[in-house]
Amino acid sequence: MTVTYQLTEDEFDYRLFRRIKSQFARRTGSFKIKIEIEETETDETEAIMANPAYYEELLRRKASVEAGNVISFTSQEFDELVKKHSV
Repeated sequence: MTVTYQLTEDEFDYRLFRRIKSQFARRTGSFKIKIEIEETETDETEAIMANPAYYEELLRRKASVEAGNVISFTSQEFDELVKKHSV
């Protein structure tokens, strides 16, 4: 039997070991537990979806843009704004 847990850093705590122990509590005899840690990169979409507050903020901003709340300017106007507000 092989069990694979995919978890975040926050989930890697004493409760994880309790879950593992309870999963094998009814087994007789000995068994081997192998812990392998693999660092994976989260793509941008996964990172956004993993943070509900950030995802809701993006949806709110999207709705605002779709409602016409947009400011536009030329690159020259942008450069002038940067110069005006630079410290």
